Amino acid sequence: MAVLVVMFYNNVQHLNALDTSWRMLPLFGVYIVSAYLTGRAIRRTGFKAPLTLGLLLCALAVLGLTTIGPDTPYNRVWPLFVLFGAACGLVVAPSTAAALVSVAPERAGMASGAVNTARQVGAVMGTALLGSLFTSRVAADLPHELAAHGVPFAARASVEAAVASGSTGTRPLSSAGRAAIESAFTAGIHVGLAVTAAVFLAAAVPALTAVHNRPHQNGTPMSTTTTTAS
Repeated sequence: MAVLVVMFYNNVQHLNALDTSWRMLPLFGVYIVSAYLTGRAIRRTGFKAPLTLGLLLCALAVLGLTTIGPDTPYNRVWPLFVLFGAACGLVVAPSTAAALVSVAPERAGMASGAVNTARQVGAVMGTALLGSLFTSRVAADLPHELAAHGVPFAARASVEAAVASGSTGTRPLSSAGRAAIESAFTAGIHVGLAVTAAVFLAAAVPALTAVHNRPHQNGTPMSTTTTTAS
C-alpha cells in the first residue's frame, strides 16, 4: 500500500520526496505505537481477535484510499493512514507471536527466520505484482484518457512514449496531457489498492478460522496442546 501511495503523491499530485514523507508519517508513527500496545495486549486476548480485526481494518482503510484523486486534500487522507497504521500494528505482533509459540522452544529461532523470510518475500513479490498491475492499467487507460481530455491525436504518441519511459517530468506537456496522465495513473493506483484490500479480506478468513489462540496466563504461555479458543 505504501508503494502505491508514494507513487500517487509523486506522479499524480507531483509532490517531492520530503513532502510525501511528511504525509506518510502518521501511518508509520501510529503503527509503532499500535504494534507495541498489541504486543502487550495479546497476553490477554490471544492471537485470533487482533489478527482478524487488524486485517479487516487494513482492508477498510485501503478501500477508503481507492476514493482519492488528483485534487483530494490531505485532510481526507490522513485519517485513513492512521487507521491503516493502527491495523498493521494489530497484525504484525500477533502473527509473529503465533508463529513462535506454534513450535517447541528450541525451534523458536527457526520459526522467527521463517516469518521474516516470508515477510521479505511477500514484500518483494507483492510490490512487483502490484507494480505490473499498475503499469498494465496505466498503459490500457492512457489512450482513452488522452482522447477524453482533448489531446490532439498527433501528440498522443509522444505522451504515451514519455509515460512508458518514465520521462514525463522532464518533457514539456500540455495541461490536457498532464491531466490525462494523472487520470490514468489514478486508475492504476485504484486497481492496485483494490487488489490489496481483497488480499487483506481473504487473509482475514484463515486468521479467523485456522489460527490457534494461545493467550497467556500469569505471564506463562498455555500449553500448545490446549484446545483452540473460540
